[in-house]
Amino acid sequence: MTIKFFIFLFLTLSIRIFSQEPEKVTFKDTQNFYYKIVPEGKPAGLIMVLPGGGETPEKVMNQIYLDELAVAKNLLVVFPGFEDGDFKMETERKFLDRIAKDMVEKYKISKDQIVIGGLSYGGMLAVKYAEMSVRDKQSYFTPKAIFALDPPLDYEKMYYQLNRDIDRNYSEVAVNEAKNLIKEMVAAIGYPDRNRENYLRESMFLYSDKEGGNAIYLMTIPVLIYTEPGIMWQMNNRGRDLYDTNAVSITAMMNLLKLKGHKNAELIIVNDRGVRPEGFRHPHSWSIMDPEECLNWILKYL
Repeated sequence: MTIKFFIFLFLTLSIRIFSQEPEKVTFKDTQNFYYKIVPEGKPAGLIMVLPGGGETPEKVMNQIYLDELAVAKNLLVVFPGFEDGDFKMETERKFLDRIAKDMVEKYKISKDQIVIGGLSYGGMLAVKYAEMSVRDKQSYFTPKAIFALDPPLDYEKMYYQLNRDIDRNYSEVAVNEAKNLIKEMVAAIGYPDRNRENYLRESMFLYSDKEGGNAIYLMTIPVLIYTEPGIMWQMNNRGRDLYDTNAVSITAMMNLLKLKGHKNAELIIVNDRGVRPEGFRHPHSWSIMDPEECLNWILKYL
């Protein structure tokens, strides 16, 4: 009983000593917000961890410990929360600019020491922010490196895959998601066969374009992407095959970058690692990332 008590006390004190409490920052002019976790010393850099679609920062923080590892290495970690947004991600990208500016000015972090990454939609945003920062040169910063977990990258491929989900009518979840996403996509950039220029401009990667679309703008930025194809899970739970997975576009883009001479594009394909917090299998999850591995990769560039 005494031993258990002292173990509990030690763990509790350790948490208080080595863990920093997230601080929520809100604004009067937007519903968007963010949490920041600040190390005790002067931050050596900043990592922005971007939630997947429909996720909250709180939910993300309960699924990963990348932030704890990063803070221990004297890095400031931010978890944005998006209540306002748009399909082209203009609102989200401007909010990342705002966060970065706040962190740079308050903590004297160099704009050259910022890494961004996320799951799914968050991964898409990380990739797109990096590309647009190079292409348009209007962003507050260009990421030192980016990481992404199973991001959909090719809007053209996504459009046809979503339609296959509807036609197959195998999974209610997949069908409902497909209907909502297609409606939003068409409203924002039209149909791929009639509005190719919109798809070329807005998609993070376009397989049907010889140069890969906007992917060419990643050539100077280190990129780490995790994916778990989970073919049997996809077949049994969503009625999908390999052509419908995000892994198709991810591997195509990463292969293109390597063929063009990108020296710091790393692809990690995992198996049977995806598990949701509730305990059920799902290949599209934060758990496909190895936090220690990811942080060590980030530290190579910060």
